[in-house]
Amino acid sequence: MLRHAGRAVPWALVAVAAVLVVGLLGLVRWRPWTLWPLEGVAVGLLAAAAGWCLDEPAAAVVDVAPRGLAWRTATRAPGIGVLVLAWAGGVRWAGDALFGHPLDVLQQGGAGVLVAMAWTTWRRAAGESSPGGRWALTVVPLAAGWALVRPWPDAVPVFPFGPDAGWRASAVGWSAATGLAGAALAVVLTLDGVPELGQRRPGSPRRTGPSAC
Repeated sequence: MLRHAGRAVPWALVAVAAVLVVGLLGLVRWRPWTLWPLEGVAVGLLAAAAGWCLDEPAAAVVDVAPRGLAWRTATRAPGIGVLVLAWAGGVRWAGDALFGHPLDVLQQGGAGVLVAMAWTTWRRAAGESSPGGRWALTVVPLAAGWALVRPWPDAVPVFPFGPDAGWRASAVGWSAATGLAGAALAVVLTLDGVPELGQRRPGSPRRTGPSAC
């Protein structure tokens, strides 16, 4: 598994993303009232890199191998783990600059990673080889734009700004996203290749004989 992870995970991209995430949180630490939108950008970048870790450029080969999607997803866990550790370290470093809500910011990053894993794994199960790149092109501009514009700050406080700016409601929303993404990821990995769902794992053989009826 470790050998496969060494080849399958885009380690250079993971390293760059980890450094950028910590750097963005460092800038927030420096001037939180001015540069706070960079916190949302960092969440988007973290989620983008996590999704990119699950791409499979060699899908035509590995999708017909005996190892299923769950195993191949697990082998990429070290890369995602590095990103999560970088996020946790950056949040710890930023500390009090996060308006007294470091745990809420930590939750945002964790939820973003889990949503990225759920979506890209679902697309991989559907046979798409590199959904992570498309995910990254969507989530980074979306997170950056939302953090800068902050539409509906009272009703949908995705990235709360200030010490008293809807952090509780934001935590509820991120918790819901975490729960839904976790459940979706578990379902996709558990049902990978189950013909009764009308889906086959890409490249998996069709069942024949009486058992197929």
